[in-house]
Amino acid sequence: MIEWFRKLTFALSVLLTGLISVNAQPPDNKKGEDEEAAMSILTHTDTIENPVYMPVVGIGAGYFGFHGELKNSFNSLTVGKPAIRVNISSYIGQTHRLRANLVFITGDVYGTQRTVPQGLQTDGTWSLADTAKNLNFKSTIYSFGFNLHYSFKPLIRGKYLEPFVSVGLETMSFNSSADYLDKNGMPYHYWSDGTIRIVDEISGTAYPNPEVFLTQRDYNYETNMRALNKKVKYQNNGLKRYSNFTFSIPVDVGFDLNISERLTLRAATSLHYTFTDLLDDMTYQSKNADYKGTKGNDWFTFSYLSLHLDLFSQDKVKVVEKLFANADDFDMAMYDDEDNDGVFDGWDDCPGTPADVLVDTLGCPFDNDDDGVPDYLDREMSHVGAVVDEFGVEVNDETVVELVGQPALSRRDVAAYLSRSQVKVRRVSMPIPDKFRKVDKNRDGYISFDEMLATIDAYFDGTSNFSSGDIKDLNNFFFDQ
Repeated sequence: MIEWFRKLTFALSVLLTGLISVNAQPPDNKKGEDEEAAMSILTHTDTIENPVYMPVVGIGAGYFGFHGELKNSFNSLTVGKPAIRVNISSYIGQTHRLRANLVFITGDVYGTQRTVPQGLQTDGTWSLADTAKNLNFKSTIYSFGFNLHYSFKPLIRGKYLEPFVSVGLETMSFNSSADYLDKNGMPYHYWSDGTIRIVDEISGTAYPNPEVFLTQRDYNYETNMRALNKKVKYQNNGLKRYSNFTFSIPVDVGFDLNISERLTLRAATSLHYTFTDLLDDMTYQSKNADYKGTKGNDWFTFSYLSLHLDLFSQDKVKVVEKLFANADDFDMAMYDDEDNDGVFDGWDDCPGTPADVLVDTLGCPFDNDDDGVPDYLDREMSHVGAVVDEFGVEVNDETVVELVGQPALSRRDVAAYLSRSQVKVRRVSMPIPDKFRKVDKNRDGYISFDEMLATIDAYFDGTSNFSSGDIKDLNNFFFDQ
């Protein structure tokens, strides 16, 4: 029992330490911050005014202390036989001051009358208070009951500490036994000198060496005390075989330490006043003078620590998804930031921006001269509407003619150049080459700017059968006509 109790206590301490460490663990640096930022976009939190509370499960361990005729030589709330406690609790009403508890407790109570030396005599021996009183017992208790638990939390400051008191009614069974025989099955005989021997003192003193009869208690409670009441040799209280079932009234006083919203540590002491005087097999009704007890029922205490875990209640804070978070095609990958520019990938028009490059709200590098080349690649500031190469360097007319139709010059560059240059175009009489006649859509014998631009658009769209060389020739003819 002791070994089992140590294992349970160790398991409870490990569980408590683990839960506290989890609650105290900080987020994982930047990754945790990024995830928190993304979730703040997708969700918001609401406080639940009246959350639904479900039953809470608790398990604990502590010590029994017995108070009856067979009292121990010491009285302490923290010294005794180990016991365990399991309970299920639920709130009653909306104030959360009152709880109903179903409680199961099991463990051993024990007591002894073994006298101790009271004083040193003139002959050098110790006197004993009463050598006839050497009874002992152990009783295993199984208790199941109901109690009402009142919390004083609304009356005190702070949210962690919660004093309480409870009272209830429980049914319990007990099975008392005694250690009457040593490990060899021989009855104990308690001599006036305080020793324990396997023969009585009168018979033993007749032997020249009575020390051979010395023995020690083995604390194996092998003798059922209720079964011995009908046997003359061990006639204890002289009563008929009595019931080993009774009721008791438990009163608990203690406090709860709220470690988190769902985990509570309880420290308390309960007093259990029983409806019987026979837990130790002694009663004032006994017909045996050595078993004559005092009036009043037996009672015992239980001092314990327990953990209470709320697994099923509604959260006091609710995370609410925003509207677009419920979209069928919603992808959390959109809220990553692959290039780490501060703009989530779902909104980043320019993914893959190099590190340390300043970007606008769309995730694109700044382009102060609006020439299509970002500042970090731009070799010079160009004037508004200028045609530039891939390095942001302005190109002249001859360069544009050379680059038309080449990958280095985009449709945007060509359109910008032509729109700026059309004011310089002089209309002259020049026959249109046969391969360009289809470009003259209105059949007026002149390739206009719009007709030229439409042909270039068709080339870039892939719907024209002109080659890049044809586009260069068309460009030259347009400026020559």
